[in-house]
Amino acid sequence: MAVIDRIRHLFARRKAAPVRESYIFPRFTPLGAPLVDHQAVYKPTPINLRAFTRTTYCRRAINVIKDPIRQLEWEIRPTKRHRKKPPSDWEARAEVAMHCFDHPNENDSWGSFIEQVVEDYLVGAGCYEQQVSGNPARPVFMWPVDGLTIQIYPLWQGNNDTPRYLQVPGWGAAVGNVMGGVQFLDSELTYIRPNPSTGDPFGVGAVQIAFDTIGKLLGVEEFSGKLASNANPNNALWIKGLDPEQKAALRDFWQNEVEGRAYMPFFSTDEKPEVMKFTNGDDSLYLKYMDWLAREIATAFGVSPQNLGLEADVNRSTAEVSEDRDWDTAIKPVAAAIADHVTRHTLHKLLGWYDLEFAFVGLDREDELATARIWQIYYKTNLMTPNEMREKLGHEKATNKFSDMLFIDTQVAIQGAMMLGDDLDPNLKPTPGTQKPPMGQPEPPKEESPNES
Repeated sequence: MAVIDRIRHLFARRKAAPVRESYIFPRFTPLGAPLVDHQAVYKPTPINLRAFTRTTYCRRAINVIKDPIRQLEWEIRPTKRHRKKPPSDWEARAEVAMHCFDHPNENDSWGSFIEQVVEDYLVGAGCYEQQVSGNPARPVFMWPVDGLTIQIYPLWQGNNDTPRYLQVPGWGAAVGNVMGGVQFLDSELTYIRPNPSTGDPFGVGAVQIAFDTIGKLLGVEEFSGKLASNANPNNALWIKGLDPEQKAALRDFWQNEVEGRAYMPFFSTDEKPEVMKFTNGDDSLYLKYMDWLAREIATAFGVSPQNLGLEADVNRSTAEVSEDRDWDTAIKPVAAAIADHVTRHTLHKLLGWYDLEFAFVGLDREDELATARIWQIYYKTNLMTPNEMREKLGHEKATNKFSDMLFIDTQVAIQGAMMLGDDLDPNLKPTPGTQKPPMGQPEPPKEESPNES
């Protein structure tokens, strides 16, 4: 089945297929100087992006997304189309693919490999090289690649015989194809674009979105650090009528008798000295402004501010909601993008195994308590029997007869058993207040207890 699918994909585009007439990335096609097929374009400002990943808030935001993805379990399984009737050899091929992904190359494990790809994805582009080997038990090798060193041929038309990517030494060399470099076909390099658009072939990473904010935060932190370490004095004294000798004597007195001694100083002057303030306490440190910048960085990465250390007004309920929101809006999209590219570019394009797919396990987390309440509602509204629910949950069927009965049937059986117990045991006294007189007869008067009288 896999061979048939591969042949179908190879010959899907026939000679009569239409040719695209619209511009590809028209922003890179200036008027009067159109791009040519062998001209590559590069991503700007990669050096600054790498430098900003080493700052406190940016590193924390990257780790919030990267570390959970590295710890996720994963599997190779049949695609949705082939899941009902998978090929007979899919398990053997899936085992081979899992071995290749467990050991992508001579130096990396899957954890170290995916960690580098995810970080580069958040910076600007996740990228890895893949090559076919001659060993059928180990058909593919993969190496992580610095995506910021990759230039792209924007006019590439989908033909695997012409290169699509160009890696150059250094970052962002505009004359990379003149200096030399390594060219890659589309099947040899997987380039994962964050936030792809038709505006440019690179995409926009979270670090690039937070670029200006991180720069502002570094500037404010440097200023407040110097100010807090007393590099700049907060106040100045204006004392009228002091000559240079008196000023020097006053400075010596302050340094020798006041600073660091915790003694109360005494002054005696004809006029009160005027205090000139240079700063305004903690407001001069711009602490609130730095908190706002940190929140802006968290927004750029799609995570909650509490993950960057801003825990003001955070309680247990809001923290749990924020954690679930971070998983759905920040971690799941990145993991889904990587899984999609691994499936399409490695399993499908490179190996030709179109009936298999790569998937992370546990990516769709569910609220177990809410799910249990839903099953309870299904049962009490007589929608499903316990055995039907057990089958859907993947458990074996129970052997007792009540497991194949609806909720209303079990209630009828319970009521019948209670009535039968009353008939079989005449000495069984009903619970006071539960036995009613026969129809048409008045109820007996209620007896008062001694305490009530």
